[in-house]
Amino acid sequence: MKARTKRRLPMGFTERENGSLMYRFTVNGRRITVYGSTIKECRIKEAEKIQEIEEQSYKPGKEQTFEQYADQWQDMKAGAVLESTIRSNRVMLNAIIRAPIDAAGNTFGSLKMSDIEAQNVRALQKELAKSRSTRTVNDSISMVRGIFNAAIAERILLWNPAQGIRALKRTEERAADTIHRALTRQETTIFLNAAKESNAWNYNLYVFLLNTGLRIGEAAALTTGDIVDDEIIVRRTVTRSECGAYKIGSDTKTAAGRRSVPLNAEARKALEDQKAIERLVRNEKVTNIRTPIFRAERGGLLHATLVNYNITKLCRETGIERFTVHAFRDTFATRCIESGMHVKTLQVIMGHTDINMTLALYAHCMKETRREQLEAVNFT
Repeated sequence: MKARTKRRLPMGFTERENGSLMYRFTVNGRRITVYGSTIKECRIKEAEKIQEIEEQSYKPGKEQTFEQYADQWQDMKAGAVLESTIRSNRVMLNAIIRAPIDAAGNTFGSLKMSDIEAQNVRALQKELAKSRSTRTVNDSISMVRGIFNAAIAERILLWNPAQGIRALKRTEERAADTIHRALTRQETTIFLNAAKESNAWNYNLYVFLLNTGLRIGEAAALTTGDIVDDEIIVRRTVTRSECGAYKIGSDTKTAAGRRSVPLNAEARKALEDQKAIERLVRNEKVTNIRTPIFRAERGGLLHATLVNYNITKLCRETGIERFTVHAFRDTFATRCIESGMHVKTLQVIMGHTDINMTLALYAHCMKETRREQLEAVNFT
């Protein structure tokens, strides 16, 4: 593989492993570091920092509030993660910053970095737990821990007040057992029949997902150019920008997500039927390599929120316990396991980065079928 040629950069600039830039400069004897995707972005941030110092509003690391330092931490993450990740991080971080932690109404974000103690992090954990799931609270404390680790790496702090905070014990049911569960064969039949009889717009999508195991974002980004030699070439997904708008990204969710998935007869028919619907409804051919095959009823991009709304409606009509579109992916995996598919084969088809994710599906599936499988074993 040909080594990547390093860019020639102005003095003070360093290219990071992820391709983003780090720029260090000195103002009034203070060493300051900013991060950005381009030289221009770094220069803009340099000008902003200089203005802050001139207005005497700039504070060195440990004198900054948690909110001020967290803003810098987000800048460091830019370019290293997907826009959708930056957006979800920002939503979580806003909740952390605004959380009240004492009777006086002080928020966690208003505390100085150097003044924050373990008891403040525990107070934050307790406050978040009032209105958020255990998983969200644990993820939030993990984020706080990461921010403090970044401050230690920059020699702003000597210790991490969130280091010894234990994760909350999970109390709510796992999504894999409820909304993300694998559907039974009976549930699948009842649901698809109801979707077909009610002329549900997403019927072909449901069939397609059940027969391919694709994520909803991957299916929604699929075009005719992605079907090659009777295989689906998964190379992009619908994602969200920093401002929250849905768009087709330039890559998959993970590197392992770039894969090919064979088309069976049911999936192939669902694709052709959907193309026929598009021609009928919009009077256009779905042949443009930039036009998604599966679109929203009004022509926009499909995404989980839209699909889940329709699924919930059908669940109410049929009496099936509510599930989300991700359940189709787990159902696909379960049927593959029940049919004897090898774990490595399933890992590749599912696009799992870690085989432990696939093994977890195996363990969950075996939990449901272990009795009948054990009874089928002949020990003599």
